[in-house]
Amino acid sequence: MVKKVIFSPEANERLAEIVSYLVNEWSTASAEKFLNILDHKIENIKLFPQSNPKLNINPGVRCCKVVKQISIYYRIHDDEIEIVTLFDNRQKKDQ
Repeated sequence: MVKKVIFSPEANERLAEIVSYLVNEWSTASAEKFLNILDHKIENIKLFPQSNPKLNINPGVRCCKVVKQISIYYRIHDDEIEIVTLFDNRQKKDQ
């Protein structure tokens, strides 16, 4: 069963920051390309939610690399998939 995807407030904020950065520092086309890739990854998550690895420090959260610099962290619930945040892979992370 394909589940509905929701974005947490933090994920919405991070997405807005990323898109704003891409538009201001690169181009609108770069932002659109990123959003297309993100949409594709989210569709894959909807179809195969357990296909991405769990985080070591929080096994209830999974990680999907969108592009080299950005990953999606998400949680699977009974009736939906929650995008917890978008993470800049260049930052230090504890998995």
